[in-house]
Amino acid sequence: MAAGEDELDLKQIHGLMKEHLQTQKSLWKFKKIAASFFVIIIVLALSNLATSFAAAYLSKDTTASGGDLKGKDGSTTLGMQSTSEVFDFQELDVEHGKTMVSECMADRTVHMRRTFNDGRISHYAFCPLPTGHKAAYDFSNPELPTANIETLSGPVIIAPNSDGSFYTITGTGVTSHAGFPCDDSADCDPDLVCDAVSKLCASEDGTEV
Repeated sequence: MAAGEDELDLKQIHGLMKEHLQTQKSLWKFKKIAASFFVIIIVLALSNLATSFAAAYLSKDTTASGGDLKGKDGSTTLGMQSTSEVFDFQELDVEHGKTMVSECMADRTVHMRRTFNDGRISHYAFCPLPTGHKAAYDFSNPELPTANIETLSGPVIIAPNSDGSFYTITGTGVTSHAGFPCDDSADCDPDLVCDAVSKLCASEDGTEV
């Protein structure tokens, strides 16, 4: 009877060991599944973060206004790239000037294009600012704000005229470099002139430097 009891005890011990090993295996499987879920959660979080950054970046690629901006001669076109509005005028009107300043201050993309008399087009990118570049904004008169922007091509100044009736865009950031289109010498960088034949900016001796 004692031996029988001993055999029964050994079976119980064996069963307990099997249960323990089975429990250990189950725990190991659970840890593997939990680790897999943790990795999936991290990947999804990073994916959502990347999507948020991409959406924020793409949201900057819009402007609040657009259309064609006519130069003083009525044939030169300056315009913000947009499909929402087309307008014609001799100067950049106050509302569009204010919009450009506000869009740049908000770090949104602001592009302009200029169509020369012969049909050639130059594009200008003002904002967002290139890395390491700065801009100064003056809202002391909120009705006529100004912007002085550092671009890769040089400074761009968006400001109202003396009586506040229209806005101008000036600076070497919007003049043509050597070898680029022009209608007259005022379109070229300092120390360059507009070649009468090629209608390209060049040095006074006619070479494109």
